[in-house]
Amino acid sequence: MTLTLCRWGKADYETAPLLGLPEGVEFVEDPAVAAVVVVPSTRRVTPIDVPRARLVITTTSGFDNLDVPALRAAGIRCARLPLVRRDAVVQTTLGLILAFTRRFGRFGEVARSGTWDRANLNRYDARLLGRVAVVGMGVIGSRLAEVLRALEAEVLEVREGQPIPEADVVTLHCSLTRANRGMIGAAAIASMRPGTILVNTARGKLMDVEAAFAAVERGHLGGLGVDVFPEEPTDLSRFTHPQVIVTPHAAGWHPALGERIAEGVAAAVRALLADEAVPWSL
Repeated sequence: MTLTLCRWGKADYETAPLLGLPEGVEFVEDPAVAAVVVVPSTRRVTPIDVPRARLVITTTSGFDNLDVPALRAAGIRCARLPLVRRDAVVQTTLGLILAFTRRFGRFGEVARSGTWDRANLNRYDARLLGRVAVVGMGVIGSRLAEVLRALEAEVLEVREGQPIPEADVVTLHCSLTRANRGMIGAAAIASMRPGTILVNTARGKLMDVEAAFAAVERGHLGGLGVDVFPEEPTDLSRFTHPQVIVTPHAAGWHPALGERIAEGVAAAVRALLADEAVPWSL
């Protein structure tokens, strides 16, 4: 049996061959004629784009790029690959949190100026992990919660639709939906306790990044770590405050990412051909 597969909008780092595919899989360039379509988060997919598809796979954890209700109504299965980036995102998020709580930037700045300031460490406000609100307890959020607890942090699990409790750190890990778009705006930020550290490695449209940056500048937020933005690519040169760390949607990248994506796609195709449940179906 021949099955056509299209990698539509493949990112540069997704160059690993799709090893482990069953015999009979044929690669095509046109998503409109493919039975299986594999896309990154930057590729929006509707049934019109993939009229012959049996399965659409997004290579990310989030799936807001897929019109899932319309695709399913058209008889097209949808799936995601949340594990391929999970550990990289968790480690990036933890690194951002620790950079602010342990004041790496300020310590390094003073040290590089030639000052050995060990006698005045109290002035830097370096702290241990305290109350961390993890917003979104899916694959990534739940794993981060495990890691934080191993470091003796008090984890506050915040699920979809819940108010965010008062915390020392707020970190976002929920999928983007119509209901939570812009959930962290000026009002939500103002309700956070002074000195709160805010991190977003999930989806850019969850947060008003300009309002968050302004809150750092006026001293309300104690730190801001952002990997994702409402519009991408975006100019990051304006985020110059020492208590702000920005990265270009890089939290999930690691050297083995292409191989992990290939493994996930192969597993999904094998399940489809066997008429079994496709892993991580939506």
